[in-house]
Amino acid sequence: MKLKLFLLVIIFSLKISAQEKHGEEYNYKATYQLDYQEDSTDQNSMKSETVVLYLGEGVSRYSSLGKAVEDSLTATLDPSNKSMAEFYRIRSLTPDTDFHYKIFKNYNDNELILAEKIFKDQLKYKQTLNPIDWEIQSETKEILGYKVQKASGSFAGRNYEAWFAPELPFLDGPYKFGGLPGLILEISDTKNHYRFSIMEFQELKKIVSKTLNLDDYKEVSQGDLDQVRGDYKRDPLTAMTNGGVTIHWKDGQEEEARRKFQKRHKKQNNPIELQPK
Repeated sequence: MKLKLFLLVIIFSLKISAQEKHGEEYNYKATYQLDYQEDSTDQNSMKSETVVLYLGEGVSRYSSLGKAVEDSLTATLDPSNKSMAEFYRIRSLTPDTDFHYKIFKNYNDNELILAEKIFKDQLKYKQTLNPIDWEIQSETKEILGYKVQKASGSFAGRNYEAWFAPELPFLDGPYKFGGLPGLILEISDTKNHYRFSIMEFQELKKIVSKTLNLDDYKEVSQGDLDQVRGDYKRDPLTAMTNGGVTIHWKDGQEEEARRKFQKRHKKQNNPIELQPK
């Protein structure tokens, strides 16, 4: 736990930078529970997080709740205040998350942008929207009082079953999912390794403005970003050393820390995209 907090302190100290702000206004918010199996070989490795999808006119913004709260708190932070006390205050208000990226969809431009800060690397990649060839089926049921219809399709190496609500006229859903004639309220792969379940859908009383800071983010391929993320999770200490961070270790501490990170990384072998672009 102390080691994890140490890493978070280092990352937090690098958060504030001057960036061009690219933002939209959002009128609706969908909150989902994400249940996922972290280790493909261990059914007991299931974890859960809350994720949020903000919806506007032709645009949306998706992230984990932890990332959304962190971004909101960081945006209000005085750039001159990077004290440990301020770090712990923000950490105490931020839900834990394993997902530190944010996804911005623009349906007018048919474009999706995923952006993520991985230690000092600010990276993004762009894709076209809705690569799934959905097969809409006749089966229906009710979720949160909305009549939903079933659809099936394949994406990035997994087969999915989705339930969308024609009553909610959004071509969207959690993560990169979308392209159905109604908001996706529930979606899971057929092995049930990843399941998104709607918890709440609300029209916001006050329009929310969200920003995606892109100016300082280097555009790369999805494969390159995934590689950087994987390398960092496997060995964050090397990234810190290469980034100019000096760590004073006691005898044996560095080796033990590396072993712990590598052991944990081996269990994180079940990404949502098995066959990314």
